[in-house]
Amino acid sequence: MDVLRELLEKLHATVRKKDLVHAKEIGEDAAREAFVYEDAELVELSLVAYSLYKLSQKHYISRSRSWKEFMADVDEALEECTDGADPAKTTHRLMERLHEISQQFGRFAQTTVAKGRLKAAAQMYAHGASLTKAVQLSGAPLSEAASYIGGTKIAEKYQTMGVADRMQKTRGLFA
Repeated sequence: MDVLRELLEKLHATVRKKDLVHAKEIGEDAAREAFVYEDAELVELSLVAYSLYKLSQKHYISRSRSWKEFMADVDEALEECTDGADPAKTTHRLMERLHEISQQFGRFAQTTVAKGRLKAAAQMYAHGASLTKAVQLSGAPLSEAASYIGGTKIAEKYQTMGVADRMQKTRGLFA
């Protein structure tokens, strides 16, 4: 089973349980895997999962009739994918619907999908991608991604070793 289909099935289970808090984690996993495999469909899945999570947190959206119809479409698309439909087409279809609902309910200049691109870039950067590679894969604008990543605590989340410690450890391997 490929990674995209596996993550889509996880997202489908999350949608079925109406537990979209876990969609954020699926989005993070998809962003990491997108970096590893340099896969645009995994980036789209990351954006879909993050956007589902984020939009579900806004009560004026999640309690609306449009949201219920939208979530029925999401469930149907994910069900079709589980039954063998092309996962890339599924993510593309979901992205189109997300753009629509994000613009319909958007109260801010930046859409949920655009914010998701920044999150995906940050996730890739946190897992070792250069900033250039992260923005190339995520589609986020370089200046916005640099500003966003600079304001995060990524360096604190992923501890690294200093050069002196690395050298000492390396010398120990060859001693």
